Amino acid sequence: MANVQDVAKFFIDLAQKRQQQYAGDLMTNLRLQKLLYFAQGWSLARYGRPLFNAPILAWKYGPVVQEVYKRYNANSGNGISSDAGISSDALTPEELSLLLDVSREYDRFSTSQLVDLSHVPGGPWAETPQSAVIPTGKIQQYFSQLPPLPSFDDLLSRMEVIEPRRDENGRSIFPAEVDEDWGDYDAD
Repeated sequence: MANVQDVAKFFIDLAQKRQQQYAGDLMTNLRLQKLLYFAQGWSLARYGRPLFNAPILAWKYGPVVQEVYKRYNANSGNGISSDAGISSDALTPEELSLLLDVSREYDRFSTSQLVDLSHVPGGPWAETPQSAVIPTGKIQQYFSQLPPLPSFDDLLSRMEVIEPRRDENGRSIFPAEVDEDWGDYDAD
């Protein structure tokens, strides 16, 4: 089972790398809290077990892992930056795969949209009294009834592989519809 601080570092490190490469936004504490909630929910739905042991509380503005919130609270609404990277052995391959799937799925949403997604009527946060621990069973039940989280492995397995034929000189010959699209890439 992952340490919740390592999961948080994973999301922070990923956001920092994206920010450096694409000039995107750094991770905020609010966004981090939502990603932790979604990661826990999808671990429960996909594997039937929690990703981390830390409780998720139903705070006024959404689900919160208090120990992570306290660690980054000084950042307020500003981006969290960290030079303390995550250890390569802190997460199992299965945990990393899940976190990458969660990141890929939810990075397309703004933070306010993530808030809306975590506050859905009838969802675990909405059905838990304020300041109480959101029961993992409630989180698991909710995420299990959603369409499955797309996995990168599933996306790869559904990709069509086009096998070219070879001419007498060994050069690849692609079907006409594929070959036409490659015209823009010719080096001639």
